[in-house]
Amino acid sequence: MSDQSEAERLIRCFDPAASFAAGAHENLILSPRWARIRRQHPLLATSPLADGPSVAWTTARHNLLTCRDRSIQLALATYQHRIRIEARIAMASLRDPAFDLHRHGHDLLDRHGEARSAVIVRREDFWIRSLPPDPEGYARFEFGNTFLLPITEGAMLAESKALW
Repeated sequence: MSDQSEAERLIRCFDPAASFAAGAHENLILSPRWARIRRQHPLLATSPLADGPSVAWTTARHNLLTCRDRSIQLALATYQHRIRIEARIAMASLRDPAFDLHRHGHDLLDRHGEARSAVIVRREDFWIRSLPPDPEGYARFEFGNTFLLPITEGAMLAESKALW
């Protein structure tokens, strides 16, 4: 998954009505929900036109996750969900030089997140914990990270009524 698609999925999970606009000199990411919560303009991110849409989406993701506005932090925290997965892995797989435990854990978490239509918030917050082996000789690991659940139109409508 590319940085652009991951960033775009996170922004659209936060606001399904978010849109990309290519202007004359710059790319814009606009979010009606961002404007409603912050009570300011809907501009979530901008980037030079020459940089392409990838930079605009990743800037929007960065702006959303690092926003110090308490209402944005509360909105993100309300819809975050921690996913933990326990996996049994054969010792032969662990000895295989082609096997990447880190990648395997990310793939498992991504599948669980996609089943809930959730999007990973920060890929770098991923963690692995080893567990005692099971009686059948498999190694056991627990993987985890935080995902953002999609926000329904009903929840956003209730939120907008509470803000005003």
